[in-house]
Amino acid sequence: MTIKLVLLLAAIHTSLVVAFSFSSYDVGLRGIYPRRHYHTVNFEPPALRITRWDSRCDYGSLFITPRGPWVSGAARGPAILDAKGELIWMDNTVFSQSMNLNVQTYKGKEYLTFWSKRVKTRHGKDSVKAKEPKTSYVMLDSSYKVAYRIFPHGKGLKGDSHELRITPQGTAIIPIYHKRQTDCSSLGLGKSCWIQDGLFQEIDIETGALLFEWRATDHISMKDVFSSPNAKDGYGTSKKDAFDFFHINTVDKTDSGDYIISARYMHAILCVSGTTGQILWQLGGKKNNFTDLDEALDFSWQHHVTWQGDNTISLYDNHANTVLHSPSMYSKGMLIHLDMHNMTATLKHKYIHPDKILSVSQGSVQVIPSTKNILIGFGNSPAFVEYTHTGTVLCSAQFAPKFAFELVDFGLVKSYRVFKHDSWVGRPDTVPDIKVEGRKVYVSWNGATEVRGWRLETARTQDAKDDGFATVQELRKDGFETSFSVDGVDKFIRIAALDSKNGVMARSAVIRVKPRHMSLLWSLSIAMLAILGLCFIYRILPKSLPSNMTRLLSTPKNVFTDFLIRLRPSKPRPKTWMSDEDDQNLEAEPLLYMD
Repeated sequence: MTIKLVLLLAAIHTSLVVAFSFSSYDVGLRGIYPRRHYHTVNFEPPALRITRWDSRCDYGSLFITPRGPWVSGAARGPAILDAKGELIWMDNTVFSQSMNLNVQTYKGKEYLTFWSKRVKTRHGKDSVKAKEPKTSYVMLDSSYKVAYRIFPHGKGLKGDSHELRITPQGTAIIPIYHKRQTDCSSLGLGKSCWIQDGLFQEIDIETGALLFEWRATDHISMKDVFSSPNAKDGYGTSKKDAFDFFHINTVDKTDSGDYIISARYMHAILCVSGTTGQILWQLGGKKNNFTDLDEALDFSWQHHVTWQGDNTISLYDNHANTVLHSPSMYSKGMLIHLDMHNMTATLKHKYIHPDKILSVSQGSVQVIPSTKNILIGFGNSPAFVEYTHTGTVLCSAQFAPKFAFELVDFGLVKSYRVFKHDSWVGRPDTVPDIKVEGRKVYVSWNGATEVRGWRLETARTQDAKDDGFATVQELRKDGFETSFSVDGVDKFIRIAALDSKNGVMARSAVIRVKPRHMSLLWSLSIAMLAILGLCFIYRILPKSLPSNMTRLLSTPKNVFTDFLIRLRPSKPRPKTWMSDEDDQNLEAEPLLYMD
């Protein structure tokens, strides 16, 4: 029976491995959320599995914010990876919970932008003022310092994590969810129920002034939505259980100054006048204004709608809102062209995952600025794919095993959006981190994008001047963390970060390295102490133990213990020890000790 069970389990495991491309990663042998680990810093970014690779993807950096039930501790926080998944920058201490990491331009300079639940200083103190909300939109400069924080206007209003759009006019557009009471007769909930109203505000970044505000309940009938009160979206019976009827998840702005809104629960994209707030047109949903010429309206429960110019819209079509769905359904990215004169919509391109996965929430579509390739982040499913503009798959990657999202999309690991940019330059105001372990010294510099190599330097004193340090070795930068051997290195060391011209960008702190002979002496000392301790235990201790314990220690089945006992000098055994006859009888008895 035991053999049959083992064979059955082996067959099941083999089937899983075959089904998931023979990958131990995909059957979970590396965990639900495989991570990288480092010696110099306590960061645990995702360990990507690249399932398809093309050299045309080998550029730029990936911007990701992993989260979910299996992402915690050192694994949390916004992260920048290179095209092959090597860590460039991460912060899991200052920003406790973040979403939507991106690079955006403000007044000619690039900033890292994201939504954050809490911002702390590097000393662990809360930098949020007493009267300011605990959530905010954050802009970091090239040194990774907070340059701007953006807050919504209005008592009790909190900025929502779905969006932060910076415009060429130097403004920020943010979505807001506002719990309030309203008439819900059309939903059968009576004249007074609680809802989550969908708002957006446009705010001047420099002054913080409110420039424009729009509210869904002023323009949208609840009869036009596809959602109804439920446990996930609220029943509307109380403020705590407010019904999310609209679900705004994207706001963008056209060149003419009008706003583009994604209303997930309407299955629609709205164009709102930038002056009156009136709805100018609607794509999709119950009040669609366009004639579909080529599957352009085949979307629902969508995310990340972006105005691409030339009357073209990109969006992420989730195509589902629950894990219970038809196996034939899948999510996709879409590029849709609108003919405003004839009011027609045409699907230009669609972007489907090679495995046709479906993510029930979140997701992103980016037209990469430098290449015009398309990057699709699959939101609630921890995967992303880069395509040519016309839809050919170039590269695909994931940051959790397939069984955690392909069969059923539980969202155990996810990233709300994924972006790619090749223009970000990070110049941190810190120094490189180094750590000696054994006979190696490890070095990294979190966020520094211009480091091309490292130089190991040594000196006889800790306070030596630059001319007192001698070069030991230079190495090219190898991933996030590079290591040097310190064999033959005495006294004190530091490591210099080198740029592409071999110039010194910064140097680490000076630390002491123990000579090799000192390390050997220390190891030998520990070994000697261990041997002396064992001798004490088996030479002195048994004399003071009860007879049953002494008998247990001398059990022949415990080979190691018996061996040590036999090392004692031969002399008559104390009366408390067993006779040879007792030893022979004990061999037939059940074992009394535990492995």
